Amino acid sequence: MNDELPIPSKVLTVAQRKEKLIREGANFRAGMRSSIELVGNNLQTDTLARSIITQVTGTVYATAGSLLRVKAANLQTLLPIVVSGVSFVLKARLLLPLLRATAVIGVVGAGAYFLARRNRRTGDDDSV
Repeated sequence: MNDELPIPSKVLTVAQRKEKLIREGANFRAGMRSSIELVGNNLQTDTLARSIITQVTGTVYATAGSLLRVKAANLQTLLPIVVSGVSFVLKARLLLPLLRATAVIGVVGAGAYFLARRNRRTGDDDSV
């Protein structure tokens, strides 16, 4: 059978169509197995945590970059925005939760940094 040229379905015999459908089904099942394994691997705790940290880091960098690229920003334009933000945080009693969230993010970031540094150091020792 010639797999290089597509054969119109009108020319195929019943046995050839059956064989073609069986091959397509096998390819479909192989693709499904591969997709299930990929999803399972991506839902593991360490992979999911890495993905979340990467997404958060990218968002923070993009936000900081867009704030720093504002050319017309000077003290006179930024001060009212900063004052209104601080005023809102103090009036809504969000200072303590904001400080707690900052502390938690700092602890998680420090833990991830030291864990990565330890893993990198043990990986370097193994390669020597």
